[in-house]
Amino acid sequence: MKISKENESLLKRYLFILIGVSALVRALIAYFLDLGNNEAYYWTYGLYPDMSHLDHPPMIGWFIQLFTVNLYFKGEIFLRLASIVIGSLNTWIIFILGRRIKNELTGFYAAILYTASIYCSVFVGTFINPDTPQSLFYLLSIYFLHEGLIVKYEVCNESKILCRLSLVLAGLFIGLALLSKYSSIFLWAGVGVYVLSSDRKMLKEPFLYVAAAVSLLFLFPVLYWNYTNGFASFSFQGARLLSAENGINLKFLIGEVTGAFIYNNPVNIIITIAAIFSFKKRRFLSNSQYGLLLSLALPIIFFFLIVSLFTHTMPHWSAPGYFTLILISAAYLASKYEIQKKGTKGIILPSPLKYSLSLLIIATALGLAQYYTGFLNIELKQEKEYKIGSTDFTLENYGWDKLADEFNILRESDIASGKMTANTFILSSLWSDASHYDYYIASPNNMVVKTIGPLNETRKYAWITDKLGSFKIGESAYYIESSRDKQSMTEVGKRYFKHVELAKIIYIKRLNQPVLRFKIFRFKQLSMIPERELCSFTK
Repeated sequence: MKISKENESLLKRYLFILIGVSALVRALIAYFLDLGNNEAYYWTYGLYPDMSHLDHPPMIGWFIQLFTVNLYFKGEIFLRLASIVIGSLNTWIIFILGRRIKNELTGFYAAILYTASIYCSVFVGTFINPDTPQSLFYLLSIYFLHEGLIVKYEVCNESKILCRLSLVLAGLFIGLALLSKYSSIFLWAGVGVYVLSSDRKMLKEPFLYVAAAVSLLFLFPVLYWNYTNGFASFSFQGARLLSAENGINLKFLIGEVTGAFIYNNPVNIIITIAAIFSFKKRRFLSNSQYGLLLSLALPIIFFFLIVSLFTHTMPHWSAPGYFTLILISAAYLASKYEIQKKGTKGIILPSPLKYSLSLLIIATALGLAQYYTGFLNIELKQEKEYKIGSTDFTLENYGWDKLADEFNILRESDIASGKMTANTFILSSLWSDASHYDYYIASPNNMVVKTIGPLNETRKYAWITDKLGSFKIGESAYYIESSRDKQSMTEVGKRYFKHVELAKIIYIKRLNQPVLRFKIFRFKQLSMIPERELCSFTK
């Protein structure tokens, strides 16, 4: 469908408004909310850079360093700046993709569907995660795969040189995506599905294998780091994915499906289902385009569906697979809804897109309302205050600045009275707690955070603790116990330290009601060095 120049200009104007308004809203959220568990943890990737890390490849740390100018600019907004910028850039890229596969209207609809996705706008476009750089390189990979496998052969009939260049560029961006997150390997799985099912002549194309080799070259830092660290990352991720000790558990599967619906917007999912069932009748894309987009989506989605039969999964693990489903959905809607009456200036915004955007707005408003007011009243009652805050997911991002203020008052008093020194570190047993204490308390005070605990609980802090020199007899530490913690470390403190003192109890309030409780302990005079496997990485 060819649209008029007037309407083309109008589409781009609406697109820029969509990108601008979305970026502003996301920036405001990024500015006012404290860091979540994962965000504070990934900050340590920038603070202690390496060729790779236990949980993920190194790209997220490099992006954090880049956008904060090597952590020179501080504050939540700067740490999340990469997400704000990439979220906007991704919206433009998916518009370009939609325009390339069909027309400008498809691109515009794709941009709206992308913006309406909670995963794309909130998880990727607001909060800092490995998915942030992955999403950028994933979309660029899709673009060049489409160019290399379809466009140059079937539409433009251009030279094979350009086709091969597109394939190599696809390999380059897949490599960068792999440096962001291991799940990007499913891009090549999708290519394999497409080639074997729809275009076997590509098996004879040498540059397809060159592209794959280029991707693998980018994995060298990850492979080298794993080689020098006993393949710790592969073991860690493998244990998470391949655990089937308790057999099939349908609750995990239900959680994966439910999470996918919520993360990717239920309306978007419904549109996608309608598009897939309508394809044979409507043919809103060429068979090859539809086959490629579906092939790039299904491997990662089905893999995590199967995995979820046996172990707990997270909905964002499979979420990149929905990028190409957004394009299919947009093409389907563009085939159903045309530009308004001939000769009329204006763009039709289909009802499904209005519902999709409305659902995002409602979900975001409800999440912010819960964060600031706790209006859902899901907290446990005061008689169970030892678990206060454990049932409200928004409290993961709440109260850290207030905790830091109260801790600093105690620390200054302790230093003045000689109870503790300026060099006293903070002790933790969990990566999420440790990273929050590090970001909000330790780093601003030139303190450090060390951990005691198994590798799967301390994660990167096992390496950090080792880098900081582990532990020394006679030194003291602060231990902060949150009411959200599943277990207390005080017994561990009594085992390794001569004296354990409760120094302060802090209640974090929301609308004058306590929603979190922190206990600050003094662990004084280390008497026994913790077992190595509990305080650092051991090959």
